[in-house]
Amino acid sequence: MRTILVTGSASGLGAAVSAALRDLGQRVIGLDVHDAEVIADLGNVDGRELAVAGVLDQCGGTLDGVVSCAGLGPYERPEPIISVNYFGAVAMLDRFRAALAKGDAPSAVAISSLGGAFHQIIPEGVLEACHAGDEERARELLAPTDGNTAYVSAKRALAQATRRRTAEWGELGVRINAVAPGKMETPMLDALLADEASAPAIHAMPVPLGRSAPASEIAKAVLYLLGPDASYVHGQVLYVDGGSEATVRPDEV
Repeated sequence: MRTILVTGSASGLGAAVSAALRDLGQRVIGLDVHDAEVIADLGNVDGRELAVAGVLDQCGGTLDGVVSCAGLGPYERPEPIISVNYFGAVAMLDRFRAALAKGDAPSAVAISSLGGAFHQIIPEGVLEACHAGDEERARELLAPTDGNTAYVSAKRALAQATRRRTAEWGELGVRINAVAPGKMETPMLDALLADEASAPAIHAMPVPLGRSAPASEIAKAVLYLLGPDASYVHGQVLYVDGGSEATVRPDEV
């Protein structure tokens, strides 16, 4: 039985991934602010330390997989979004790298977003602050903006961080990849569609397959990257979006 940490396990994609893993007979350590094996807030340093201590206590120092899924929606304030969706997400990857290196065919999957493709709205200096680990500076730069700008910034920085770790993690035998969902049927999408300011952009997003996807469908891509069929897939950002990213950026390969 493999042991997989899933952050953001109480709802949305995290819940769908957790359920799918358990159906396969794998042990899931869920981490969330409620209804999880480990309760912690990834939006601050103290919460991250609490998360690390709780997970290591439960897994005994060894993990076979990590899914860094916890995140806030673009309707929240920008400062907590960048703290949770980037700094919290990356902390859960980096702090458990050593535990993964002890695991069986270990793999990590970060959950980015189709939104990360729209980098034109990201303020100057934000991505650099993220990769320098300067959370205070990133929050300061994003404070005058809105939640959507922070969300795009965090998800793009997370996708970049995944790729930047490819060489070092590969030397340890740990694969790391990202999944970037598009229109996914979760409470986050429901909240965006219910918001008069956000709904038009959501409806206007082209989806060549002509539909949104239930979280359980996106979860299958996460399970693929965690599993043996993806044993040579490393450092990739997999868009699972019905063709949206390819439509808006057809020449990005």
